[in-house]
Amino acid sequence: MATEVRPVPNLIQLESVQKAMAIPTVGAAVGQVGALYSRIKGAHSLLEWAFSTAEAGVARAATTAVPYVATPLAHADTRVAAAIGELERRVPILTEQPKIILDTTKQAVMAKVSPHVNKVCNAKAAAGQRVKSLKELSWTKANALLSTAYGQKALESVDTGAMYAMKLLDHYLPAQNEEQPSGEIVAATADPALHTVQTVGRLSAVAARRVWANLAARVHQLKQAGIELDPRRYVAALLAALHLADVTRQQQQQEQHATAQQSSPSKTSTQSPLKEETTSPKPNSPN
Repeated sequence: MATEVRPVPNLIQLESVQKAMAIPTVGAAVGQVGALYSRIKGAHSLLEWAFSTAEAGVARAATTAVPYVATPLAHADTRVAAAIGELERRVPILTEQPKIILDTTKQAVMAKVSPHVNKVCNAKAAAGQRVKSLKELSWTKANALLSTAYGQKALESVDTGAMYAMKLLDHYLPAQNEEQPSGEIVAATADPALHTVQTVGRLSAVAARRVWANLAARVHQLKQAGIELDPRRYVAALLAALHLADVTRQQQQQEQHATAQQSSPSKTSTQSPLKEETTSPKPNSPN
């Protein structure tokens, strides 16, 4: 609901205010503020009484001050009105409706931003295409390499190793529950590279599942037996074992290095007399 502006008698009609209100954007903003003010004012009778009293007080104060501020207010009004007129002359879009201003601003921004966005999108698409082409080229090269005699031997080694690893997993880490069958592996004759990747990937997935399943089953058995397993103590013991193994390995390497250093001088000392004998000059024979 629009706010009704009731003119107050004996007040100067300011030309700057009229020009400002003639601008569609300012008029729309004042209308929105006025509608909000009217809604708040009419929400309760106490609020309506308070706002009406304040309006009356402001009107009385303005009527009383008019004779004293009429002259300087007229000069200021003239300058502000001239400034608004100059602004409308330099920026004609201010006289348009808010929707037209919004659409024009949006089009101008899109015209400035669109070329840069298109460049970024084109560069991203080109980079993606190059990566795809490089990937396809690498895949083709890998298939070509695996199609050779040496590649076929390597494929056979991969398949044999995977089968042997699966047998070891079945023996040492048997399946605790029914495992879901993995997807079919592409034949080596159709796509050697994909066959290798799928074979290794399936073996890794099965190994990971078996490890965690057996670990969970073992923990469950310990809990059923009344043995509480503290994860922090288990991790601490595991780290201590790894540290001990590392220290032992370093000690063995140091001992091997010291042994090698001790054996090298002895070899040189045993070889030096022989060298002196071979290099010593022969005595001159008597004439």
